Amino acid sequence: GFLTLLPEHRAERIASVTHEASTGVSGYMAGNAMTSIIAGLIVFVSLLLFHVPFAGLLAVWVALVDFIPIVGALLAGVPTVLVAFLHSTPAGIGVLVIFLVYQQVENHVLNPLVMSRTVRMSPLANLLAVVIGATLGGRVAGAFGTLIGALVGIPVGSAIQVVVREVRRKDGRVAHRAAALEAQARVNRE
Repeated sequence: GFLTLLPEHRAERIASVTHEASTGVSGYMAGNAMTSIIAGLIVFVSLLLFHVPFAGLLAVWVALVDFIPIVGALLAGVPTVLVAFLHSTPAGIGVLVIFLVYQQVENHVLNPLVMSRTVRMSPLANLLAVVIGATLGGRVAGAFGTLIGALVGIPVGSAIQVVVREVRRKDGRVAHRAAALEAQARVNRE
């Protein structure tokens, strides 16, 4: 409804920017969910292989905490590996190795692939978005706010990046496409 109040070319531009931003955010969330589920499954299977108790609970913990960018793996891995060590030393070492190998694959293969296809942000921009989000969240709502800020930092940063890119674009594709659609509409009316 809001877009109908605007001139057609401006409405087209705003619709395109919001679509691109929402696509990046939803793509990031879907990719992050996929890597978190994969992490939970790998930990579940490895804990079962070593007969570590509470494998399901620990796998759910890993999948949930893996959603947190940058530090999620550490927060998920420490208690999981400690429980495995409490079960037995070989289980602890095995789970630690599997966890470290998976985290390297996730950090160097899966996450860059997800980021490059969805949010299109550099690793430095991702880090800054998480740090700024966590800092602002912490100032607003303490420790829980820090967690939420870290979770939403990258999607919000992605949306801001799309808006800034569009504002800086003087004669972008959207304006050309809007002009072409307007010309086509005039031809159809005639």
